Amino acid sequence: MRIPRLIPVITLALATAVALSGQGQRGGDTGNSGNTGSSGNTGGGRGGSGQTQNQGGYNNNTQQNDPFGRQQNDPFGNRNRPLYLNGKVVTDDGLPPTEPVVVQRVCVGNTYPEGYTDSKGRFSFQVGGDLSMLTSDASVSGGRISQSGMLSGGSYTSDGIREIGLGRFDLSACVLRAELSGYRSNDVQLGMYSTMENNDVGVIVLTRLDGLVGNVVSALTLKAPKPAQKAYQNGLREMRKKKPNYKKAVTQYTKAVGEYPEFAAAWAAMGDAKLAMEDAAGAKEAYSKAIGADPKYLRPYEPLIKMAVEQADWMGLEAWGSSYLELNPNAGNVRFLTAVAALNTGKPEKAEEMVLAMQAREDSSKFPQSYQIMGMIHEQRAEFEKAAGQYRSFIGATNEPDSQNVLSVKRKLHEWQMLGVIQASE
Repeated sequence: MRIPRLIPVITLALATAVALSGQGQRGGDTGNSGNTGSSGNTGGGRGGSGQTQNQGGYNNNTQQNDPFGRQQNDPFGNRNRPLYLNGKVVTDDGLPPTEPVVVQRVCVGNTYPEGYTDSKGRFSFQVGGDLSMLTSDASVSGGRISQSGMLSGGSYTSDGIREIGLGRFDLSACVLRAELSGYRSNDVQLGMYSTMENNDVGVIVLTRLDGLVGNVVSALTLKAPKPAQKAYQNGLREMRKKKPNYKKAVTQYTKAVGEYPEFAAAWAAMGDAKLAMEDAAGAKEAYSKAIGADPKYLRPYEPLIKMAVEQADWMGLEAWGSSYLELNPNAGNVRFLTAVAALNTGKPEKAEEMVLAMQAREDSSKFPQSYQIMGMIHEQRAEFEKAAGQYRSFIGATNEPDSQNVLSVKRKLHEWQMLGVIQASE
């Protein structure tokens, strides 16, 4: 019996390709996590959401007329002021990260990249105000927020933000976390903030993952000559601007790798810039050159994995995923994606190996469709009772009981029962 193609898994694979290093270690965390780092009161197919963005402020400084024809005025213009949050990211040794770090806002299960850290680990961003982050970060989910969308009139928006007064907002449905290859971020719980105050959210701490073999920083960076280092830093500065100039950044990175072709970090940064410019082929080439220069450098693997998922490039996904797992064996989400790729490239034994490793680590509960993969493997071998058991585990574990994928599996189980190849479930 020929194994069916795993087309239904594409949807989850796309959703899973989020924060490949840190978020995969937490599994099902949501924006209401209780794992707080400090008090909230004290950095792909991308960007085509069709949502609008009112940069730099709200629509006006009055609310809509109420039914009695009155207006609630905002004489101090608080409603026109954007809301900024700032803080710092450090590693567990107390030092700032040596690589630029993306700071993410996670609200009710949706992830929004908001900004980058500077060379000292500091960050400051306008909440929902940097539309360029949507185009440059593949880990975003749920779409971006417009400034006018923050005016929710007393209830939470879909982005977890609630207006509680003129220029005051409740973000307690959100947390901040940082994303850096090879590290797990704690969550900093957000709270009440004002557009008139200095909103310091505190410190986000990155902890190095256990069992890590790869490098989060390329050792070759320190060997780069000064002209290459200068061009690389100039490129990073262009990327960190509120309105990044990706073309200028690419020019600087090109200078850097021209001076030092083994400059893996500059190649990876060039890939980021080209990805933001929607030059997927150029980005792929740059990331590949980064890996060619330093095969143990983790950072360029992740965008390559994400692009392979988006393009249904199963051979590429299997290759990049397998290499990444050799460097970071605890990345359960990459293991799942590699299993998907192996099954779609006709390698069920490798897919089974991946899923069994996940089940041994209890990672399968974080990725319900891993049970479906095992079901398909047993189905291919005509082991229908075993396949049915895995399919039932998938149905029980998924949080989307009415999805087309689940309904398709249920129909299959019903057909098998009618044919008598499996017993009815109790």
